[in-house]
Amino acid sequence: MTRIHDMGGRFGDGPIPLKKIDGKVVDDEPVFKTDWHAKAFAITVASASVGKWSIDKSRFFRESLPPKDYAKFDYYEKWSSALINLLVERGLINKNDLIEITKKAKEDNLEVSQVTDEHQDVLKAKDVAITLGRGGPSARKVLHSPKFNVGQEVRTINYSPNKNTIGGHTRLPIYARGKKGKVILHHKGHVLPDASAHDLGDSPEHLYTVEFSSTELWGDKDGNQKDSICIDLWESYLI
Repeated sequence: MTRIHDMGGRFGDGPIPLKKIDGKVVDDEPVFKTDWHAKAFAITVASASVGKWSIDKSRFFRESLPPKDYAKFDYYEKWSSALINLLVERGLINKNDLIEITKKAKEDNLEVSQVTDEHQDVLKAKDVAITLGRGGPSARKVLHSPKFNVGQEVRTINYSPNKNTIGGHTRLPIYARGKKGKVILHHKGHVLPDASAHDLGDSPEHLYTVEFSSTELWGDKDGNQKDSICIDLWESYLI
């Protein structure tokens, strides 16, 4: 089972538009196209700094948006909508209070932050650089030796590796399931997203970078023999 977000390799979505000048791709887009995009990013990061959920949990909430909304929302609309759901689920905001505050802000032509009290755990501007610098390290110790070695050929499992939650979060995309590749890096132990996203602890596993040929993933017709794709995959994803 997969959700609408797992769209890698799916047909019918059309090409990604690229700006070109004299035949060369030009990357001159601003970091944030609108002011509210920047605010959506800032609020999401600031909310996460309270420490009530993991990055895997936040990703799972974005994936869990209703398919109709996920398909029509832009990137930061997904972020904002998922964040609201997460804040309500964690009891950090009250759904009814949020409705009233939003209503008042619209009536008075104010931002929501202008009609709310400051939370005791609010991330201050002076602390942003330090907080972001700390990041959220995912490296963990794994007691057993790695099952696979660099240079070894492996195959990904052909089903969702999340055994605890049907339709749950995983970092194994559907287009890479049941495919053969080669281990090119071993990153030692890291938090398993499939568990972390559902409050099931770290469940650390060995993490590998696996290289796949383009034709293995996309087939001879759509792949290119000169291209390869590298994906970071946890040990339980591989056989």
